Amino acid sequence: MNAIELEVIYQSTLQIARELTLNMLRTGYSTIIKESQDFTFAIFDAQGRMVAQGIPQPLHIGPLAAQVGEIRRRFSDAAPGDAFIVNHPYQACQNHSTDVTIITPMFVDERIVGYIGNTAHKPDLGGKVPGTNAGDATDLFQEGLLIPPLRILRRGELLADIERVICANTRTPEVTWGDITAQVNTNTYGLTRFAELFAKYGADKVLACWQRWMDICETALRKEIEKVPDGRYGPESDYLDDDGIDLGKSYRISVSLQVKGDTLHFILDSDPQAHGPINLRPCVSKNFIQCLVKMVFIPNLPVNDGLSRPVQVSYPPEGSLLNPRFPAPVNMYVRPSQVTTSVAIRALARAVPGRVPAPGSAAGGSISSAGRHPQTGRWYSQYEILSGGTGARPDGDGISAMDELVVNVMNTPIEAVESEFPVRVERYELAQDSGGPGTFRGGLGVRRQWRILGDESVINLRTDRFKYSSPGIFGAKPAHVSAASLQSVGEAARPLTSKVAGLRLKKDDILSMEFAGGGGWGDPRRRAPERVRDDVVRGYVSREAARDDYGVAVTDDLSIDADATAELRGTESIAARPRESGEPVGFPLARE
Repeated sequence: MNAIELEVIYQSTLQIARELTLNMLRTGYSTIIKESQDFTFAIFDAQGRMVAQGIPQPLHIGPLAAQVGEIRRRFSDAAPGDAFIVNHPYQACQNHSTDVTIITPMFVDERIVGYIGNTAHKPDLGGKVPGTNAGDATDLFQEGLLIPPLRILRRGELLADIERVICANTRTPEVTWGDITAQVNTNTYGLTRFAELFAKYGADKVLACWQRWMDICETALRKEIEKVPDGRYGPESDYLDDDGIDLGKSYRISVSLQVKGDTLHFILDSDPQAHGPINLRPCVSKNFIQCLVKMVFIPNLPVNDGLSRPVQVSYPPEGSLLNPRFPAPVNMYVRPSQVTTSVAIRALARAVPGRVPAPGSAAGGSISSAGRHPQTGRWYSQYEILSGGTGARPDGDGISAMDELVVNVMNTPIEAVESEFPVRVERYELAQDSGGPGTFRGGLGVRRQWRILGDESVINLRTDRFKYSSPGIFGAKPAHVSAASLQSVGEAARPLTSKVAGLRLKKDDILSMEFAGGGGWGDPRRRAPERVRDDVVRGYVSREAARDDYGVAVTDDLSIDADATAELRGTESIAARPRESGEPVGFPLARE
């Protein structure tokens, strides 16, 4: 195969994956699909190896690959026109049960040549609370309808019993089934596009191209890893606030990185599995760690199975937070995923310090609200995903209102929220001082405030970082923590914990959320005073924080007091000194 055909065939594959993503955006029913974009399409070869992906949500890729493998194992009798559905976190490794996957085999002359897989979040799929994902769930069966691997299409015909079961187990059947139908139909459309590709170039040539690109990515990644000095980096540790059940107990996650030749070995460790839903299945973390490595070492190459070959991930024994035993609840899997990302980044930063950003906030979270719409009388399920900030880069500040490197979803626009649900967004802004102070500042988190317009609403919060914020790296100070509150008419606002399940709100109640910022990079007292002043002028940093964190005195007219700044910076800040090897991180940061 010549280089031109190699490039054209693979780019055509990538384009089909992107096209399927856009098709899903146009045909999905829920705001979680058409606005937040919490779904992923990926293409696999006949052996179940991932070939290409659309606009990705990296947390979905590992489960999709595991599910394709399980479909291959269970359904050796798959025929043209068949499609399969699954959402079970243990039988086929799903993130959590509200992510529903559709797998569709691709055939050429009765021969399976590949698979189209997509997974998409559902705003309600039964469970103990409206919105399904309860922050206080204690086992998998409280987390909604569980679907083992099943056929949903048989030779092109929809199996109506599947529709009946799903619609009988959701509070919003039209929206939930509408999204599933969009997934099935988009995969079916993808079959026609790939049929054109196979017809044009021949199945064997397309499959050879896919295999070659996996080899290209593997080779390129190994060459970059070889440049890293051999050794063990870490361990790095961080903590989750609690599991939503025992609010006084935090949970540790640790990562060490072993570099040897052209391979990386991430050794994960954690506390025992939690009673609450903060447990994380290994198939989820394995792939997003591989994606993280790709982002650092070969950012310009695609994501495919070739990346998995030089990257090994090992886990603590079964029964651990990062390797839970059935039926441990998992619906808040994103929270341990973000903390795992944070410690993996810090381990990588020790190995390749000039190429890795500081850890992000790990504070992104989901807020769901449900009730009867006062205008239609029908049940609604509102599901929003909000973000903290990214970590500072080696040569620049972090990005505000953006999530971790492995969480690639969008904030839900105010216009979409207010047009579909009985709420009014009264405030949406960047949270001042939320980013971690450093030579380069962490990105700011967001602050958002909702007023309830319906007579009653039930809300769920699935967040974290109320106790432990991102510590940053190379001498940066910790970012601010997250916070939430609820205020009723005529009453003072009362604080909420990071995980809330089934809390009833009434008309004109105000829910407020503020998300922690990303970690900083380097000693904040080495940040250029003019950059600190600019942050004060823009409202990113307060004058008090400029003085206390950065050692920069900003006057009432927003100019720099050079003498006072020199005096402030004349004494080294103990809090900003570089952290010694083995020194603990993830310190609690109390809000003043």
